[in-house]
Amino acid sequence: MFHLACLSLVAALDRVYPAHRRPMFVTNHVLSGVVIGRLLERRPVAAFVVGVGSHLALDMVPHWGCELRSADGKELFLRYAKRDGLLGLFVMACAAGAVGRRARNATIAAMVGAVLLDADKPMIHYFGRNPFPMAVRRIHTRAQNESPEGLPNEILFGVSCAIADAVLAVSSRRRDSSTL
Repeated sequence: MFHLACLSLVAALDRVYPAHRRPMFVTNHVLSGVVIGRLLERRPVAAFVVGVGSHLALDMVPHWGCELRSADGKELFLRYAKRDGLLGLFVMACAAGAVGRRARNATIAAMVGAVLLDADKPMIHYFGRNPFPMAVRRIHTRAQNESPEGLPNEILFGVSCAIADAVLAVSSRRRDSSTL
């Protein structure tokens, strides 16, 4: 296991999410945002909107979640959430630098859209407030589909998106250099 979802206040999650509805790895949301940004490279607003939609779609896929009712589970979650958050930020920075200029704005917009709904976790952790209206919270919570057995899906999706991102980045660089 190399990462877990969100930058979050684990203690508050018991109030915000039922035990069977916990977040997906944020890095996977970032990786999907890169693909979306590359595909919609000249449409940053559309890339942002599709990024938000992709977040909900990914949360519907069975994915990993640990039991947060015990102190050990909360500690495990927070440990991996920190790693995942840092990895997600690193991937965002690398992706923004790796894509061509033509796709950069759309890629950043799509990555931001893809992780936006998980901004509630660090906001709750650091400020004690969820920034989203109740309707958005309900939609996001209903999309969650987690279980302790969902880790293989997380890893498979992350690796698949990373490969797609690399292929798109290389093909973009080749296309951009051939037009110079």
